Amino acid sequence: MREIEEQILSLAKDLIRYPTLNPPGEEHLIKERVIRSFQELGAKVRIIGEEKRPNILGEIGEGEPVIGILAHMDVVPPGEGWDTDPFIPVVRNGRLYGRGAVDNKGPFAAAWGAVKSLILRNKKIKGKIILGALADEERGSEKGLKLLLKEGFKADLCLIPDGGKINQAIIGEKGLMWLLLKVRGESAHGSEPGRGKNAIWILIETLTRLRKISFPPPSPPFSPLTVNLGQIRGGECPNMVPSHAEATLDIRYPPPLTGEEIIRKLKQNFPPGEEIHLEILNHTSPHIIEPDSKWLKAFLSACRENNLPLKLTTMGGNTVAKLLVERGIPAFCHSPEDEPVTHRANESVSLENLFRVSKIWETFLEKIVC
Repeated sequence: MREIEEQILSLAKDLIRYPTLNPPGEEHLIKERVIRSFQELGAKVRIIGEEKRPNILGEIGEGEPVIGILAHMDVVPPGEGWDTDPFIPVVRNGRLYGRGAVDNKGPFAAAWGAVKSLILRNKKIKGKIILGALADEERGSEKGLKLLLKEGFKADLCLIPDGGKINQAIIGEKGLMWLLLKVRGESAHGSEPGRGKNAIWILIETLTRLRKISFPPPSPPFSPLTVNLGQIRGGECPNMVPSHAEATLDIRYPPPLTGEEIIRKLKQNFPPGEEIHLEILNHTSPHIIEPDSKWLKAFLSACRENNLPLKLTTMGGNTVAKLLVERGIPAFCHSPEDEPVTHRANESVSLENLFRVSKIWETFLEKIVC
């Protein structure tokens, strides 16, 4: 193992040892270790946020372009089913195990190693690199990236080492709509259902109609629109005709569709004459960054030089990359993940992949700021 790889592994292990659980939000536990890692790079350290929910930035270099690599230090609770203590890192069969190994402390260590290696090779930085150890990604980023953007965070490009896979970079994300459907009926005794108006049956008919709606095909490289019926509630007891019922839908939609088009089409398919209300609980628009941009060309070139076949693709999930794109900052995701381990018991990351992405990110940074 090369010295820089040993340092990456050591840092990743150190970070896993801190139980920075969110909820409740314990990122402060890791603050001093992250600061020390930035000081090893000779970075200017900035801290933004609450004392117990710090966002820690390490800035290397000056001027333009400004390239951000933004990871997060909060982790979800470990849950059950672990073979080892989730906060005692273990290396077994070429993989590092522990909560945060891939989401997102291991990738942060890989990004740190990329910058460290670049500096060790006496490369002069012509621009600025910002490494971020952010808070609150797992619960909406209100105290994390959203706060940074409110405080004026800017960059020419951001790499998010969270999302995507070793052989896939995410350059676009579908729009997201969480919708609440509320149906009103009329109550009556359960022995005389004809005297009432059953809100649950009306809701079932509504959902059946909505399920049959077809939407236009997506723009490549997006996949088609999806609808998930996530929750359904109604009624108060078995012997009473329910006067109310509601359901929540999770819709992920590609361009060229818009949220307005989707809402209009849903309402057009409601059963006529029924009292149905639709409420938008959450909404983001689809986005994609230009595949032919100089940034992605440089990233693809870095992958080729390190013998990694890489696909540029999109996904239905939403990451913090969308927050950046909405503010006019191009952002994409790439990760050492090779199998679905995020938020699961026995979360792990391949050491080979961890070191490989570090080298790719180093090559990428060299093309941009050296």
